[in-house]
Amino acid sequence: MSTVSIVHSPIQLASSCSTIPANTTPSLKVLSNDNGKPLSKSMQHHFSSGSRNFSGSSLKKLSARLHGRQVISLGTGRPTADFYPWESLTFRGLVPHPPASGTTSVKTMEYTVTKHSDIYNLSNGLNYGPTLGSPPLVRFLTEHVEIMHHPSYADWSVSLTSGSTAALEIGFRIFCDREDTVLAERFTYPGAIEGAKLLGLRFEGVEMDVEGLRPEALERTLREWDLSRGSKPRVLYTIPTGQNPTGATQSTERRRAIYDIAEEHDLIIIEDDPYYFLRMGAYRADQESTKKTTDFPSYLSLDRSGRVVRLDSVSKILAPGLRAGWVTANAQIIEKFIAYQEVTTVEVNGPSQLMLWSLLEQTWGHQGFASWLGHISSVYRTRRDALLCACDQYLPRDLCTWDPPEYGMFLWLRLNWEKHPSFRRGMEAVEMEELLSEIAEKINNNAIENGVQVTKGSLFTSNQKPNGELQFRLTFAAASVEQFEQALKALRDAVRQEFAFTCE
Repeated sequence: MSTVSIVHSPIQLASSCSTIPANTTPSLKVLSNDNGKPLSKSMQHHFSSGSRNFSGSSLKKLSARLHGRQVISLGTGRPTADFYPWESLTFRGLVPHPPASGTTSVKTMEYTVTKHSDIYNLSNGLNYGPTLGSPPLVRFLTEHVEIMHHPSYADWSVSLTSGSTAALEIGFRIFCDREDTVLAERFTYPGAIEGAKLLGLRFEGVEMDVEGLRPEALERTLREWDLSRGSKPRVLYTIPTGQNPTGATQSTERRRAIYDIAEEHDLIIIEDDPYYFLRMGAYRADQESTKKTTDFPSYLSLDRSGRVVRLDSVSKILAPGLRAGWVTANAQIIEKFIAYQEVTTVEVNGPSQLMLWSLLEQTWGHQGFASWLGHISSVYRTRRDALLCACDQYLPRDLCTWDPPEYGMFLWLRLNWEKHPSFRRGMEAVEMEELLSEIAEKINNNAIENGVQVTKGSLFTSNQKPNGELQFRLTFAAASVEQFEQALKALRDAVRQEFAFTCE
C-alpha cells in the first residue's frame, strides 16, 4: 500500500475530546482550552414549546448510564458483529498535492478498514453508533471548525447531521412553533421553504441586492413588524456565500451589520453555508480570472453570544449521496439537535462516516483537506468562466443580465420581460403575474425541447407571492464544460422563440 505524509495544522484540543475510544457512546464534548473566551448567552427562551422540555430518546439515556463500563449486553437491540456479512472495506481516494507551481496535482491512495481494526473499525461503522457522530470523525471536524472559524465563545460544539436539509428541519422544530415566521432572503432554497411550510411555519422574504440580504431591509422588517400578523420573527435563515439561487455573497461589512441587527432584535441566525469553500474569485471576461479570493468571515466566527447555528455539508465539496454534514452551535443548542436526531435519523449512516474518516483523517489530514478545497475551487473557476463566456457570446445583453458569482455554483439570469410582445403598460398585477408565469413556463419547456434544462426563478421566492420579475437559475456544476456552448445556444433559441427576439 502506498503511503503519504501530510502535515496537520496545529491545534490544542481539550483532553476529554481527544481521548474518546471509538467504540463508546460519548456525551457532548466541547472543544475549548478557554483562552479567556466567554460562555455563550442562555438561549433557553428561543426554544419552541415542543422542544423546551424534550431531551431525547429514553433508550439512548439508558445506554448513556453505562458511562463506558464494560458489561454483558442483554438489554440493547444491537446485533453482534459476527452477523455482519462484510469483513473489510477498501477505499481508494484522491490525494491532492499543491506543488510550488500552484497547480494542484491529484494522486490516489488506498486505505482498508477491517472488521476489527484497532482505531475505528468496520464493526463500529456497521452497528448503531453515537448520535453525535463517531468520536474520531467528530474530533477531526471539531478541529476543522476551530481552524477555519475560530469561534469567539468557549462552549461551542459540533455534531454530525444527515445533511443540511435534515439539520434545517430539526432547527425549525427546535426554535419555532406553528404559525411562527422565519425570515430569509427574498429568493432562497426551496427545500427550506417547503420544509417550513410542512411544519406550519411562514417564510418572510427580505430584500436583496448584488451582495445578498440587505441589512437595512432586515432592520426595517423587524422594527415595523405588525403583531397582528403573528409574533415577531425570532429566526433568520440565510445562505451568505454563493447564495442559492442568486450566487450572491455577503461582504464582511454586510455580515457584521446583519449580525448586529440579530443581536439588537435577539434573532437566532441559521447560517446554511454549503458553498463557503467553492471560492472562484472575480471574473475577467477579457483575461484569465484572478485566483485570489476574499476570505469573508462566517457568522459563526462573528458570533459573540452563541446565537448562530452553522450548517455545513459534504454535498457540494465531496459527494451528496453520503448524506452527511455537521452543525456547529453553542452546547445548549447542540444538545437539542442530538435529542431530535435520536428519535428521527438516529445517526449519520455508519459507512458514510467510515468513508469520511478514512479520507479526512487517515488519508488527507487538515492540510490535505485544504488542498482538496483549493483544487475543486480551481475546477469550479474554470467551469464558471466557461459558462460566463458562453453567456457573453450567445445571450442578448439588452434582454438578459447577470452578475458573475465569486463563490458557489449558480448563475442568476434576469430577463427584461417588458420587451415581451404581450406586455402592456398599466397591466393589472394579477394579469402581469399570470403573464410572467406563462412566459417562464414556455421558456422552460422550449429549453427542454431544445435539449437544455434551467430552473424557473419563481420556485425560489420566499413569500411564494408575485414578485413582478422573470429569472432563471443556471448551474455550472453538472454538465461538462464542452457542453456549455451548446446549452447556451439552446437557451438563447428558447428565449428567442418566446420573445420573437432576434439575437445574433
